[in-house]
Amino acid sequence: MPASRYPRISEGTLVANTNAAMGFPRIPGQPMPERLQRPLIGYALGSHFNYKDGSGHLTAVPVVEKEFPQLVVKVDADGNEVAGLKSPLAMAPLGTYTGWNVTKAGPFKGLLCGDVPTGGFIPFAKTKAERTASGDPRLSLEERYRSHEGYVEAVTAAANTLVKDGLLLRSDADAMIAQAQNSDILK
Repeated sequence: MPASRYPRISEGTLVANTNAAMGFPRIPGQPMPERLQRPLIGYALGSHFNYKDGSGHLTAVPVVEKEFPQLVVKVDADGNEVAGLKSPLAMAPLGTYTGWNVTKAGPFKGLLCGDVPTGGFIPFAKTKAERTASGDPRLSLEERYRSHEGYVEAVTAAANTLVKDGLLLRSDADAMIAQAQNSDILK
């Protein structure tokens, strides 16, 4: 059985639910919520309500008693999570992959979209010139991989590592490598 790759507080990969602790980069034109998880709230439901079996009744309006702390996965300079099991395509990223989206305008501006966070993608600039012009702190595709062949090599190395670690089937790795070869990344 492969070792767990789950984020941990002890390893510094599971951190407080704030931008500062998480380390998300400031990407021009991309809104960022102050907190990535909605709070888990504990309500005081009164003495006539039994928490163990959910029986009883309320005698007054529930009052917020406490907020339980939420933790999130720390991210790297690209804004991608540093812990967890990643696919070869996430190990050779084309942008920032998020587990959330932020509302850009209206009364909910700056808040997470919807009740259930939906993932988002913020692509890297193709060239260093594009990145510099936009002020994006993340390296461009050109700076990361230099060429299409460099991108394919990165995906291949990631896929082979996961196969060696027993986390990916060879047939799936081969399909992902073929997908990278057939892509138009840096062509």
